[in-house]
Amino acid sequence: MPRIMTIWLPRWPVQRRLLEKPQLRRVPVFVCRRERRGVMTVVAWAWATPPRGSAASGPGSVRSNRVIKIPGGMSLAEGMAVLAQAHGSRACHITEVDHDDPVADRTALEELARYCRRFAPLVALEDAGRPECLHVDVTGTAGFFGGEGPLARTAVWTLAARGIHARVAIADTPAAAWAAAHHTDTLHAVAWHSAGRQAAPRHWRWAVVSEGEQLQSLAGLPAAALRLGDGVLAQLRDVGVDSIAGIVRLPRKSLAARFDPQLTLRIAQFMGERAEPLAPPCSDELPTALQSFEVPILLRDTTADDLVGVIERLVGECVAPLAARGKGVLSLQVRLVRSRFANPREACMPTVIDVGLFQPSAAVKHLVELVRLRLMRLRLPSEIEGIAVDVVAAGAGSCRQRTLFEEAAFGSAGATAVSASEVGMFLDRLSGRLGRGAVFEPKPVADAQPEHAWIPTVPLTKTAASQMAPKKISAARRVTVAPDGSFHGDVVGRQTVSERRPIWMVPRPVRLDAVSVVPDGPPVRFQFGSQSHEVVKAYGPERIETAWWRGPTVRRDYYVVETKSGARYWLFRRLRGVANGGGWFLHGMFG
Repeated sequence: MPRIMTIWLPRWPVQRRLLEKPQLRRVPVFVCRRERRGVMTVVAWAWATPPRGSAASGPGSVRSNRVIKIPGGMSLAEGMAVLAQAHGSRACHITEVDHDDPVADRTALEELARYCRRFAPLVALEDAGRPECLHVDVTGTAGFFGGEGPLARTAVWTLAARGIHARVAIADTPAAAWAAAHHTDTLHAVAWHSAGRQAAPRHWRWAVVSEGEQLQSLAGLPAAALRLGDGVLAQLRDVGVDSIAGIVRLPRKSLAARFDPQLTLRIAQFMGERAEPLAPPCSDELPTALQSFEVPILLRDTTADDLVGVIERLVGECVAPLAARGKGVLSLQVRLVRSRFANPREACMPTVIDVGLFQPSAAVKHLVELVRLRLMRLRLPSEIEGIAVDVVAAGAGSCRQRTLFEEAAFGSAGATAVSASEVGMFLDRLSGRLGRGAVFEPKPVADAQPEHAWIPTVPLTKTAASQMAPKKISAARRVTVAPDGSFHGDVVGRQTVSERRPIWMVPRPVRLDAVSVVPDGPPVRFQFGSQSHEVVKAYGPERIETAWWRGPTVRRDYYVVETKSGARYWLFRRLRGVANGGGWFLHGMFG
């Protein structure tokens, strides 16, 4: 009997934008569609990290998106009113509103479907106008993950590692798996109560429906779990039917005579009486290559060069058709197919090597080198029956004619292009050795607190060469202190003293032993390490206070001080009235 795993991505339009712009997780995000007469209707909304505590729910509580119900089709004005009632008017002021883009949503979902081929070869999008689910045919593949339960958990946490929230369910048919994925909490609550337990944990992200028991397990779900239209649901409510069990109890002949044909179709698909074909998301399939061995080979008797040689040939077969279309590899997957006669503990744990690139590449040697770096970090199985190579994602490659004298032909632009390509390959090698999460580019964001004034982002290889070049940092000399305590500096280039930050900053502020003559003034002497520094000039203060919803309030007065040796430091005084009292701290040093 076939087994289908459905991956539901709730509020996919918002999730896609959060993946592209991680800084949006701090604010409410609305995706809206403009209707006639200029009315904006909500397509999806979410607030990934809402503030803690409220007057309605009590201090220390966490507000979740489940408490605030803003369904699709509601006007933006009504949605803002619901948000303001729950979180206050300030939540509306920081809300991010983006226009609906269903084409981009579907394209991103297709790319994610290719990524999910690590769970099974066949992955399809649900048949809907705005798909939010992926159907994966896991018939015969769950054993490689230790069973259907471990497979469902692996799918949930694999996507969670990429910043994607998903609900996963496995059943006999796509319709049953779709219904279970949308009601995982209900299924687990029923299972706990039937076992005699009092309260079931909330927010279950996966569920498994046993073979042939979709009707017994899912009978208590609402009728909307069958993917019925609003008209059919209204007809069912008129006759007092609101669950799948109530629909199944009705005679089939009366269903066809009194209700829309969609109801009988959905019931037949749910029970497996009518097939629901699964087609790949697009006809432009990415290339794959497979090498099967007639006899399982022992890796202890095989050298690393022989294993890499086979992988290099398979990678070349995958890159050739992409290079002919002007494309390159963005993500590659190499699978070592374990022997069926090996250790049973090893047989259920597949060996998968994922290689991600920062820019498309059609260089076979570069791709193989990245695979070799990952092989050095893995524990390989004792026996394998074959090697498979799949291209998970591809992109348009850059192609430019080379000349004998690069600098003379293209000047600095040609040298920059070559340097950017080399930087991209260097980043790929670093990620292959250290891991993808260890290679990032700091991006400044608008935040008063220096510790939170940046976020890690994917390095931009097109401008990496220019960003790695040394930059001149301007310095302002004349500083005046206003009566209100703020300071202003002469403009040098495009920076002022108040906008500058030191080149070197410590990971955590270092406490200093400092002496100040004026109670709220700058220090005249401080001890840093084993040396004592005497301050000759001080510019400031620059007061920084954080928002109340971030946690404990941070209140600091920053000073730029210059010592007798000519060194300049960035110090701050932690204002009294906060945790641990006041005190002086070193936060950075100017060049």
